[in-house]
Amino acid sequence: MRLARRLFLLLALFACLAATAVEAAGSVALVLSEPSQAYQEFAEALRTELRRDAGVDVQVYDGEQLGSKPLPEVQLVIAVGSRAAQQMAARDMRTPLLLSLLPKTSFDRIIASRPPAEARRISAVFVDQPPARYVDLLRVAVPDQEKLGLLAGRDSRDGVARLVQVARERKLKAQQEIVNTEFDIVPALQRMFTDGGVLLATPDGSVFNSSTIPNILLSAYRMRVAVVGFSQSYVKAGAMLALYSTPAQLGTQSGDIARSVLGGGALPAPQYPRQFLVGVNTHVARSLGYQLDSEANIKEKLERLERTP
Repeated sequence: MRLARRLFLLLALFACLAATAVEAAGSVALVLSEPSQAYQEFAEALRTELRRDAGVDVQVYDGEQLGSKPLPEVQLVIAVGSRAAQQMAARDMRTPLLLSLLPKTSFDRIIASRPPAEARRISAVFVDQPPARYVDLLRVAVPDQEKLGLLAGRDSRDGVARLVQVARERKLKAQQEIVNTEFDIVPALQRMFTDGGVLLATPDGSVFNSSTIPNILLSAYRMRVAVVGFSQSYVKAGAMLALYSTPAQLGTQSGDIARSVLGGGALPAPQYPRQFLVGVNTHVARSLGYQLDSEANIKEKLERLERTP
């Protein structure tokens, strides 16, 4: 009888500890800008990362359908994409907010529009790569090409200026042109590239969007200018190179941050992607006279550079 009582008390203790662990694991509200495949890939990668801690509850919302409806009490809100980021950042809430899958320029505008006390509860995982990584890609992939051009639109002037600065520090001949409308793009390319070079595209929708990208790629190709894009779709469309992080990679990184916050850690500073991929269009490269290494080798060299102090 005494043994049975002890066994019962032991089982009850285990049950209490398990319940406490589940409760401590916490909950996350994941707000997506749209229900597209890219956002679903992000959500699945984030869920996979959070499954490493038993008991984490992830509640997924479509930002457009959510509107102004209140969110449940959670320990962390993750807004994915610029639309959801703006929507969640505008809310009056004290819950830590992690923004992901958005350009750094979008994050900077959001932070600038919020009071300092609110801005401190917001962090981000950017979709664009750190400036040094873009420049190092050129040093690794096309070491003999020194000329780099960038188009700066209304949403990217500060970021482009930083890229130009980093490129010049690494002994590249970097130049930028201001673009106010899509009609400025081709003249800007003609001014920058009189004898070839590399055009680095940036995630600025006022310059690089579905209506302008085909013309930019065609104009650059005719001018013997290689284009470096920021997604795999650029390589498929005719860019020679691309440096990008997938939604799944950003989802995993955001999930890692969420695990830390749910475990009692502070929301970290905004950060660039940790993981990345390189895309190569060998046909375009050969047409422009470049002999490029494989995607895997370029990526490995980039990672080695970043590990070097």
